[in-house]
Amino acid sequence: MNITKSIIAIILFSSTQLAFSKSSVEPINQKDQQQNIEIMRKYAIENNKIEPMVVDYKYGMEIDVARLIHQTRNIEVCGNFKKIMSYEDSQGELHSVRYTQLGDCPSNRGG
Repeated sequence: MNITKSIIAIILFSSTQLAFSKSSVEPINQKDQQQNIEIMRKYAIENNKIEPMVVDYKYGMEIDVARLIHQTRNIEVCGNFKKIMSYEDSQGELHSVRYTQLGDCPSNRGG
């Protein structure tokens, strides 16, 4: 009986920690994405180019990166988070692609 209660307590604690880490990373993630948009707006103006819209990556999408302009930072989180990679292609056009990345969960590193 005590083992069952212990297992349930561990599961509940783990799920609340995961939910907390996801919810606490969202403001950071939004700030990073907004910063990327501003960097690309400035870059486009300075280089007389069209500012790119952020598009969500779809499997199989061709990405032609000739020059990486900016990429949002990695976030230490247990779960997934969104990143944006902004680049210039081989034709000189600007692009911003948002994709999902698995976070680097600090509790999984050990030590």
